[in-house]
Amino acid sequence: MTIRQAGSLLVRSLWRAPRAFALSVFGIGVGISVLGFFLALSLGMQKRVLSRIFPTDRLEVVPPKTSVDQGALGALGSLLGGSRQLGDEVIATLRAHPDVLAVFPRMKVAFPVRGWGGERIVGRPIYTDLPIDGIDPAAVSEATAPWAFKDYVSAENPFCTEDKNCPSGWYCSWDINKCEPPVPVIVSPTILEFYNGSFARMYGLPKISGFLANQLRGMTATAELGKSFISRRESGKPRQRKLVLVGVSDRAQPFGLTVPLPYVKRWNAEYAGGGAAQEYSSLTVQVRPGKSVTRVVELVRKLGYSIEDNGAEQAGLAVLLMTALFVLVSLSTLVVATLNVAHTFFRAISERRHELGVMRAVGASQRDILILLLGEAVCIGVGGALSGLVVSWLAAQGIDFLSKTALPDFPFKPSSYFWFAPELVAGLLLFSVLICLLGALWPARAAAKQSPAEALTAK
Repeated sequence: MTIRQAGSLLVRSLWRAPRAFALSVFGIGVGISVLGFFLALSLGMQKRVLSRIFPTDRLEVVPPKTSVDQGALGALGSLLGGSRQLGDEVIATLRAHPDVLAVFPRMKVAFPVRGWGGERIVGRPIYTDLPIDGIDPAAVSEATAPWAFKDYVSAENPFCTEDKNCPSGWYCSWDINKCEPPVPVIVSPTILEFYNGSFARMYGLPKISGFLANQLRGMTATAELGKSFISRRESGKPRQRKLVLVGVSDRAQPFGLTVPLPYVKRWNAEYAGGGAAQEYSSLTVQVRPGKSVTRVVELVRKLGYSIEDNGAEQAGLAVLLMTALFVLVSLSTLVVATLNVAHTFFRAISERRHELGVMRAVGASQRDILILLLGEAVCIGVGGALSGLVVSWLAAQGIDFLSKTALPDFPFKPSSYFWFAPELVAGLLLFSVLICLLGALWPARAAAKQSPAEALTAK
């Protein structure tokens, strides 16, 4: 039997019993729609929500914390396995690991800093204490403007007594009589998400979209080193520095300002002592694409350090458990649908026994009969998968529409909660065909093995 003959016979066979075919497709489609819906939801949550909050290929290495790792008890804390310094030796060891792409040191400002600015956003200055940390400028690959994210302090900076003595965009640091451009600052997308989702709605302020965020580049503020609005604690001689927003980057600390690391080193050395300028607060470790994060974590713990717990593991586990629960429900539906396919084929073969016997009598082989019946199973699998995927996609569009129209904005609210990846669609299609073939294989083999005489004489 040629392929063309088999195709023609298959179409006529399906057309002869449309009700049984439709019922089988419906059963498979229900299972595939539920399975596709929750798998797409899981992929969407991981890709569009969790990956934005917790980058999966990035680790934050921190010293182990104990209650005896500060002040005069620091040495005792080290003896008891407490805090260990993050220095250049640790960086070199991590960079030598084959699964590590890059290591970027970070350092927090170890003294109070207060600041004011923000007139371009709210129309009046905001006064607040500033949490600031520094990161190696090489970590920031995004284009920044109007200044590059780097250290601009140099002994060759021009002498000045007032701002008009300095180049355009620079200002005069009166305490050292040197011209300097403002300190470049990056902020995290997390700040923008929480501002748009909570702060802006609460106070009726404009939301900062991608376009407006670009327009805010170049916005300046003033920081006063060594002083605080919250406490009376002061460190050293207060001095003011200009800050300028140069970009938004996920390399910035989630809540606060991030500047090039050399600034923080100099500030800590001046206001908090030399030790504070030598110890990094954390190391950002970038894992190579496709490499094992687990092996890097093992190395970190072997060196005696910890991985900062940012909630990524717990959030990912919660999504995984919810997905597993709904996948089990979907698979149980597909098991019932597979049994229904097998029952449908047994009944159809019983009704078509004489027809199959005639086909065998006129020259059809066992292989021809088997291919015909399994071809019907493939059609049921394809039809069920396509209908199920369409239903799950429409349900996903409905959920996204309700989210956009009925739910208020909240931090990290995605444009879509679902991701129908090509691999997911292809996998569900193949899975649907496979379970239909499994359901039809037994009755198809039994029908193919019947002799023409048995089929024609059976009642």
